[in-house]
Amino acid sequence: MTTMRPFIAFLFPLALLAQTTGTLNLYPPSPANEQAELNQAVTEANGSTVDVARALEQHLLRYPNSPRRSEMEAAIYKAATDLNDRSRIIRYGDALLKGKPQSELEVLDRVIRAYLSADDADSATKALAYCARYESGVAEMRSRQPEGHATAAQWADLADRAFARATVLNARASGNLGNIENAIAEARQSWTASPSAEAAREIARWLAKRAKDADIAEAITHYADAVTVEDGRSPWSDRDRDRKTVTDLYLKLHGGPEGLAEIFQQAWDRTALATHDRIARYKAMDANYGQTDPFAYVLPPPGILPNASPMDTRNLNMATLRGKTVVIDYWATWCGPCIAEYPLIDNVKKKYAASPDVVFLSLNADDDHSLVEPFIKAHNWDPRVYLESGLAGLLNVTSLPMLIVFDPSGAVHSRISGFNTETFERILGARIEGARLIAARSAAAK
Repeated sequence: MTTMRPFIAFLFPLALLAQTTGTLNLYPPSPANEQAELNQAVTEANGSTVDVARALEQHLLRYPNSPRRSEMEAAIYKAATDLNDRSRIIRYGDALLKGKPQSELEVLDRVIRAYLSADDADSATKALAYCARYESGVAEMRSRQPEGHATAAQWADLADRAFARATVLNARASGNLGNIENAIAEARQSWTASPSAEAAREIARWLAKRAKDADIAEAITHYADAVTVEDGRSPWSDRDRDRKTVTDLYLKLHGGPEGLAEIFQQAWDRTALATHDRIARYKAMDANYGQTDPFAYVLPPPGILPNASPMDTRNLNMATLRGKTVVIDYWATWCGPCIAEYPLIDNVKKKYAASPDVVFLSLNADDDHSLVEPFIKAHNWDPRVYLESGLAGLLNVTSLPMLIVFDPSGAVHSRISGFNTETFERILGARIEGARLIAARSAAAK
């Protein structure tokens, strides 16, 4: 089985050591005395995150030149993020950022936020310096080809969200340093890139600092946006606080509640339109963007742009396969086991050649689509191949080869990861028959 590069989520989770004795013992030992003390310290922490962090800190005090120092600092940083320990996030995040850590953008985001949890100028200055690095990193990310089998639209969405987080933190740091105009401008950029409660709140915060009636009136609208915008990262407690802020500012400005309800209604309409426009922007790049139903996907063959019209007859509209048992084979040109598995799948496919209710679907997962057609011709494979176009992410396909069997209701009936040459055909046939049986039982019940 070949492991695929991990799919992107909120900005690429940091791959750090687990704080367990077993994990730490997997590495080549340091000098005997140090290794023995480290093993004992971690064992005595008994799996407690805070105790492991403390034990590793004490170990580094005793062995400041340990060859495993960077490994332990990374583990302490991970523990600090789990514990939301501001001082350790800053201390060990700073240490990580002296180099170029894996998932650098996530580390920058956490460290900047830790600095900005205080409002003093020194913290804001340090945060602002990291903000510049954050924005530069986002620009570099945007320039790369999509990774982890993200589609172009998904990659653009990730980049826009990352840029929005970087600029909203820049706004907060700038405001804390007294540069209110820059704070407002940066927060507006964040909202434009990816509307969020945090961006709306930051615009409102610095407009209100101006203390002019016109600015306060505009701040009220942005606080209302923070209440109503679709944003899974904004908890209800924050929205409730923003709602109270809107009410307080409105009463102070207007002397009464008349018209307050309209402020929120207008915000609902405004933020719904902003969300619609954002989705439309990505839909124009990829018709499958935001789809959560596998049978709503439109899959292009190699050589067709992913943003081609869904009406292009060369595309496969998954909706046409509803009501059938569908066997999806995920493969890639670089996957040796996929190539070895192909003739076995083909044997099973031939057994169902006269069964129109069973469909075999070959989905390619290569990042470089130009490799697919030459590969198919060179290996004399069935040319009816389509690009996975983000469906692998929806179905959480993280390794190859992978077969997914859908029953006629559209539910996943089975997943087969890897294969055994002696049993594969029998197992796949049994899974297909199991899926077909669901349809037969459903028909008999009617």
